[in-house]
Amino acid sequence: MSIIINALKIMFLLGFLIFIHEGGHFLAARLSKVKVEEFSIGFGPKILKKKGKETEYSLSLFPFGGYVRMTGENERSEDPNSFNNAKIQNRIFIVAAGAIVNIVFGIIVYFILSMSSGYNISTTVSKILPEAEQNISSVQIGDKILKIDDINIRLKSDITKALENYIPGNEITILLERNGEEISVKAKPTEYQENFYILGVEVALIQGGFQEKIYYSFWETIDFVSSIGDSLVMLFTGNIGIKQMTGPVGISEIVVKSEGIYNFVYLLCLVSLSLGVTNLLPIPALDGGRLVLLIIEGIRGKALKEEIELGIQSVGFTLLILFALYVTYNDILRIF
Repeated sequence: MSIIINALKIMFLLGFLIFIHEGGHFLAARLSKVKVEEFSIGFGPKILKKKGKETEYSLSLFPFGGYVRMTGENERSEDPNSFNNAKIQNRIFIVAAGAIVNIVFGIIVYFILSMSSGYNISTTVSKILPEAEQNISSVQIGDKILKIDDINIRLKSDITKALENYIPGNEITILLERNGEEISVKAKPTEYQENFYILGVEVALIQGGFQEKIYYSFWETIDFVSSIGDSLVMLFTGNIGIKQMTGPVGISEIVVKSEGIYNFVYLLCLVSLSLGVTNLLPIPALDGGRLVLLIIEGIRGKALKEEIELGIQSVGFTLLILFALYVTYNDILRIF
């Protein structure tokens, strides 16, 4: 039974996110009056198929991919409702829509998840660690931390980030809210591990009402989105290696190990947002690569030669497949 449940969890997560991604392309095409010939989710043998007025809808056995096939998308067409004959702004809208849907979905659902979790953590001091008492003697229980030096503190994680570049021996300036008034105090972080410093406080769960819950959920969502961007920056700067990347196999393993609705929905948001952001990277065969070609066309006032565009997409697709195989190979080695 557990095998069936895990399989359903994986199929739902990946299948649903691909569905809304391709659904974004589909709806944008329909709004732009571009003819869609096929809307397919998955690959392999087709298990469901239905012909609409002009679009064939299909569901295949393995829900790990999908596509929307439009008239004039891969080969130029004379049809006035083809993709290649649509206005440049409409084509940009159609290509970007899939990633935008994934990003918006991830943000909205994560915000709702944060609002409903009941575990929003404030920046109000609830405890001072004994080993840090001497270094932060001016900080009291009940103080709300507003700033460390010139860095705004809105979340517990901001405290850690504010101390990342701390120079040992230096004092820091902490802006606190105490009894409704703002006061500034000096303190020194405490070394927790070698070259890793902490402020030495614990902070409380929020005690306020709906408005305060919205405030912390908003900033937690901003932090969540920023973490995806930070991971991409670290990847391109070499701080994260390609071997640390996770593909469908690795994601499936994480989904299987997830427990409870909260963790599953969190993964749904994480993968959706990652899928959307990654798809906007300016890499041929990804939506971002197609957007670059469309932007070049808009600047030039005419499209690239069809054979050049198809060549770029083919090379990009080949490299993407090889990269996916490499990531999958690493996932399998890591798991087994």
